[in-house]
Amino acid sequence: HLVVTTFHAGSAAEAVSRLSDMGIEPYLLRSGLLAILSQRLLRRLCSCAQTSHKEEDRLGLHVEEWKVPAGCADCGQTGYLGRVVLTEMLQPNHVDVTNAILNQADSTALHKLAIQSGMRTQWDRALQAVNQGITSPAEVRRILGMTRTEN
Repeated sequence: HLVVTTFHAGSAAEAVSRLSDMGIEPYLLRSGLLAILSQRLLRRLCSCAQTSHKEEDRLGLHVEEWKVPAGCADCGQTGYLGRVVLTEMLQPNHVDVTNAILNQADSTALHKLAIQSGMRTQWDRALQAVNQGITSPAEVRRILGMTRTEN
């Protein structure tokens, strides 16, 4: 049976830890999970956004190009209009990831293994969105926090 459900966790790897904390046996997690999708919503910059060259507007993010909200009548002077989704999908189909699940590795170790097996993180996608002018560095920091955890 396919079951799709939702619950709160900070990342896809943290969701595995949460399921384990709920009493689900590691062998059931390993064999029963097809994928875990973690998502966050970021505010999308309005068309009134302006390109910035001020270093402080980057908020320490390593981005090539960035825009900042300006504000207009369309966005109610907020600089943002609509939302964009950030996702990461952990698929327990890599041997190191499945072994980590079986050994009840902590979420940090599982997250690193998932990245090594090819998972694109929310941070990766957020930095891409900033470089494409979809959202601002300030919005990424507001939603994902100040610490990039995957390195």
